[in-house]
Amino acid sequence: MKKGTLIILSLMSFAFLILSLGCNRNNRDTEKAIDYLKNLDSYTCDITMKIQNDKQVINYGGKQFYDKKYGYRFELEKSRILIYKDNKIFIKDLQNGLNYNTDRDFDSLFKLSFIGEYIGMIYTNETLKNSFKKINNEEYQVIHLDIPGNNKNISKSELYIDLKDNSPKYLRILDSKDREKVNIEYSNFKANTELQQELFDVNS
Repeated sequence: MKKGTLIILSLMSFAFLILSLGCNRNNRDTEKAIDYLKNLDSYTCDITMKIQNDKQVINYGGKQFYDKKYGYRFELEKSRILIYKDNKIFIKDLQNGLNYNTDRDFDSLFKLSFIGEYIGMIYTNETLKNSFKKINNEEYQVIHLDIPGNNKNISKSELYIDLKDNSPKYLRILDSKDREKVNIEYSNFKANTELQQELFDVNS
């Protein structure tokens, strides 16, 4: 009887040790990825973006530039260049040569494709949660955030961080019923690159 009790206690201790090690690893990985995002002063990347609504699916591609000092630049295929700065969006239409601007709040979607938006949310979002997921044998940390505002179609986000190098890989934007509305994939992600201020010049 005593031998059986010892065996059970040993197994319980071993299981507790494994669980503790797993929890510590997850906590460490979580902090590392979040710190990586917080320390992004700039980046460039290519993106593919799929937007879904009840009637259609729209696909976009492009290149993004982010600099904490200068703002955002989104080269949207060969049709437009969008520059976000000073609470405005400056738009250059490459097809007809027109330049115009609009209020930053007018765009509730393209700006949410920038990782810079989620860096800000990480600092302020009280509902931040983390999970881990494997996709095609690659391990990802998923950062779950509520998106501020009252738009039920863009209510939540899931940012997938590649645990190999802590770089963003995927972003899912969900509505209030957890249905996917936007799916973004980031590639050629280059962190803390030195960007020229001219890239964000609205008059160039």
